[in-house]
This record gives sequence, C-alpha cells and structure tokens, in this order.
Amino acid sequence: MSSILTNTSAMVALQTMKGINANLNKTQSDISTGKSVATARDNAAVWAISKVMESDANGFKGISDSLAVGSATLTVARQASESVTKLLTEMKVKIVSAQAENVDRSKIQTDVDALTAQIESVVGAAQFNGLNLLDGSFTSQSFQIGANANQTIDIASIGDARASALG
Repeated sequence: MSSILTNTSAMVALQTMKGINANLNKTQSDISTGKSVATARDNAAVWAISKVMESDANGFKGISDSLAVGSATLTVARQASESVTKLLTEMKVKIVSAQAENVDRSKIQTDVDALTAQIESVVGAAQFNGLNLLDGSFTSQSFQIGANANQTIDIASIGDARASALG
C-alpha cells in the first residue's frame, strides 16, 4: 500500500543533500586542519604515519635551534678572535717600530699597553649565554641536538682538543 505522504522526488533530494553536507563537512575539516587526514577516523594508517612525521619535524626544529645556538656561540668567538688578531697585528707593528733608533719608546709602550687592555676587553666581552670561549676558562661544551642522550655535538677548546688527541 502506498502512502499519500511519500514524495520520492523529495526523498531523493534529501539523500543528495545529506551526501553534499557530509562532503562539505569533510572539506571544511580538511581546510581547518590543513590536512586531508585530520583524525584517526579518516584513515588510521595515514594518520599514524603523519603523527610520526610531525614528531620528527618537531625534533628537527629542536635540532635546528640547538645548532643555531652553537653557531651563534662560535660566531661570537670567531669575531672576537678576528678582533684580537687585528689588535695583535697593530701591537706587532708598534714593537717593530720600537726597534728603530730615535723613537720614543715610552709612547710606544703606552700604545702597547692600551692595545693589551683592548685585547683583554675583547676577550672578556666575547660571551654568549655566559659562555666565553676565549678567556681560558672554557674547556668543552656539549650541545644536545637530538631526542636521545647520545645525540650531541661536543665543542672543545684548542688546548683541550690537543690534549685529548695526544692522550
């Protein structure tokens, strides 16, 4: 027996509308998360792989940050070393000129003392996060770059590196 209230065209339209609405919800979820698989319900295998990849990407960001800190530390030390090298070159010029006759060695000594004070100032100021690679107090530093304890980069002072190479 058929009913007067059954409108097959309306029922087909309603089913089509439900399908469109479901697809719209999925598309909105994809857009809001930026991912085609937003939850484990969408595709459990792909979602699990994406979570591992997200974790790896965050780990790589941490590694990158640690390497940037190490690089910045070494940049400070390098720039200070270059400044000290320039000052030592100036000091050498003064000392060589002091060996000539008829020069005022006391003025040259004053200049050498001033250059020595500048070198001490540069060495004292060559710090990054409280770490000074030039003042002689630094022996070695280990930077954690990975998630595991053995994923580090070790930086040693020249004297410390020579001692470990010889020892």
